Amino acid sequence: MNIVLCLSHSVEEFDQVRLLSGLGYDVFSIGGYIDPAHPHDDKRPALPDAPYHPDLQAAVDALGTADNLGAAQARIPDDVLDWADTIIYHHYLDARLWPQWDRVRGKRVIWRTVGQSVRDNEERAAPFRSDGLQIVRYSPKERNIPAYAGDDALIRFYKDPAEYSGWTGKLPVVTNVTQHLYQRSLGDNGAPRGRQEWTNWSFWETATTGLERLPAGPGSEVIGGPGSLSPARMLQLLQAARAYLYTGTQPASYTLGLIEAMMTGIPVVSIGPAHFDIFEGHDTFEGHELAGLWADDPSEARLYLRELLADYDYATYIGIAGRERAIELFGRETIGAQWRAFLGAP
Repeated sequence: MNIVLCLSHSVEEFDQVRLLSGLGYDVFSIGGYIDPAHPHDDKRPALPDAPYHPDLQAAVDALGTADNLGAAQARIPDDVLDWADTIIYHHYLDARLWPQWDRVRGKRVIWRTVGQSVRDNEERAAPFRSDGLQIVRYSPKERNIPAYAGDDALIRFYKDPAEYSGWTGKLPVVTNVTQHLYQRSLGDNGAPRGRQEWTNWSFWETATTGLERLPAGPGSEVIGGPGSLSPARMLQLLQAARAYLYTGTQPASYTLGLIEAMMTGIPVVSIGPAHFDIFEGHDTFEGHELAGLWADDPSEARLYLRELLADYDYATYIGIAGRERAIELFGRETIGAQWRAFLGAP
């Protein structure tokens, strides 16, 4: 089976190219892993064992635009379309899938949701689903989105337990890994948005004030963090830090970052759903249920964090329970079997 991937998130793309090609599917990704051995950024490593199609890449490169990848997703080149059996879109459906629906509708076309859908997305997708579009959901909580367009399968994100493991908790700090945690929670004037914060920085700030803390990720330099980390250094932080405060990214039910933390074994305290007030996020947020320890009140979250920092045995117990839950729900073997069952034989 020939699968074309259309997404705009290199970490997620790395996971999907690795998983689907590892299952035996022939994968061509119109994105940062168009040449799997030479990815466009260093957020995740190369995939030299994944299939590479220089002829299909040449069809994309021949477009000669300022953004060949975006242009190729918006109008899949004829050579790529002829090669494809299945096309999976993750992002930018309004600009890149719906306008070319008449060209691609003869293929098996799948919308893989990633935690960014709200009422408008569902309403726009409904007529295409009636015309053959399939939808793979990433969280059961998405069924609470108004005007829900339905689903053909529920397949969560995944991580490899062999890769994400080894928590020691020997560094007595609270951490969080989020891209621009601070900047994405501010208005244009640099002031907090109140409770309209995409990444809920104010919750982090209130809950961790007075505690040893080390936020990480791009932009974290302005709030005492090291900035962007390589995959290896990020894993080392997750392994060493005593506790993780998860603040989410609205309107996502959960994120890859939460899975990585839980599967590594670091004990996680999650923000509660009351703070997911952009769109209908309080009904679709799942992070608190996955993490186990959670609070709507940042002062209560601080109490949990203090206990984890003070009691290593308790932190170990919470971390082990979270890792077991993560493997059960998000383990590579489980999710791989679900994709194989949905897609069919390679």
